[in-house]
Amino acid sequence: MISQAQIKFIRSLQQKKFRDQHGLFVAEGEKIVRELLASDIRVRLLCGQGSWIEKNLVPQAGADIIEVSSRELGRISGLKTPNKVLAVAEQPILRLPENFTESEVVVMLDDIRDPGNLGTIVRTADWFGVRHIICSPSTADIYNPKVVQATMGSVFRVKVHYASLPATIQQIGGMLSVYATSAGGENIFKSRLKLPAALIIGNEARGISDEVASLAGQSLSVPGFTADRAESLNAAVSAGIVMAFFRNA
Repeated sequence: MISQAQIKFIRSLQQKKFRDQHGLFVAEGEKIVRELLASDIRVRLLCGQGSWIEKNLVPQAGADIIEVSSRELGRISGLKTPNKVLAVAEQPILRLPENFTESEVVVMLDDIRDPGNLGTIVRTADWFGVRHIICSPSTADIYNPKVVQATMGSVFRVKVHYASLPATIQQIGGMLSVYATSAGGENIFKSRLKLPAALIIGNEARGISDEVASLAGQSLSVPGFTADRAESLNAAVSAGIVMAFFRNA
């Protein structure tokens, strides 16, 4: 049986300050928890319905396993409809590699605020084999439960870092071609692209900051065919198009 103290603690992890304080995060749902258990991220606590635990559990050293009822799961879940299992895991300590492969594509996110956009970008990056995403400190928290949910497990494969983008560009710019996405940039479909590369995606409303944009070697745009009628591209959609194009460069 789960205790009141455990319920209170798990619920507190819905808030960033407590996630940061304890270095933990919550993952919910059958697919996402299975992906978590298959990764090298350490699970501290797993709360699941008895049938799920019996069928799916992969034991992890040091993990506490608690069988919960659907009612108890509802008390600790951040979802409107709880989904059989919830896990509490450690936030991994990540470091950027010192070297990059010849075909490396690194995504840099400048102030992406929407959790759904961030989660979708991580999921798309995983699809295109992007190993590293570097986020500005003001970008949404990768361990926000909504972000974790939106990644559908990709957060356990893509390394998501937080750092000053200007400092990072200056650090790795000599190893990677740095491209910024901008409405006024060169048509990406007519550009000659060079790998390895870093791709900068900007804020949903304001785009890339002037300081970060000034450090890019080239600015690229995704042209629209009905630009007089359609709204600008969603940040996650734009990121997906650019990643796909670079994977065919």
